[in-house]
Amino acid sequence: MPEPPSVPGLPAGAVRPGEWMTVDGAAYRCVVLCFLFRGSGQGRDVLLGLKRTGFGTGRVVALGGKIDGRESAGEAAIREVAEEGGIVLAPADLREAGRISWSFPARPEWNMVAFLFTADAGTTTVVASEEIEPRWYAVDSIPWHEMWQDAPYWLPSLLAGRRIDARILMDRDSEGVAGAVVD
Repeated sequence: MPEPPSVPGLPAGAVRPGEWMTVDGAAYRCVVLCFLFRGSGQGRDVLLGLKRTGFGTGRVVALGGKIDGRESAGEAAIREVAEEGGIVLAPADLREAGRISWSFPARPEWNMVAFLFTADAGTTTVVASEEIEPRWYAVDSIPWHEMWQDAPYWLPSLLAGRRIDARILMDRDSEGVAGAVVD
């Protein structure tokens, strides 16, 4: 996967990839995913939510969405978390957690590159939105059967605090995983 574009003078968290980027000659929509955590040790929870509308409807997903215009990936993560969960984050709250690309051979318009972030949510109150019904899940009780089928390939590493660089090739049915490389 090529390195994301950078803007001289801006910190790495301020990368401005734009709405689209090219990977191996194909167009990929740039998105962000932000995984919010609370607690520690055995009591650690992650905020996920049931997608009510749009891409992924009916699946449990992380908060996130499309990068709009020329906002940075971090700006998009902060905006999406506020829109989908009612949680206000500051730029300093975000930690870069890597990147994933998904290739959909049967639906190339679904190809996307996600810039991943994590943040501590503390005792913040979560508010449902029209798009997503957020819910806290114990890190050891993730609802895998309700998520995209690629999640078990990379999400355990992210939940363990490791940085992710993954390339996922979806099956022709756009549901299963034909191949995955996770570094």
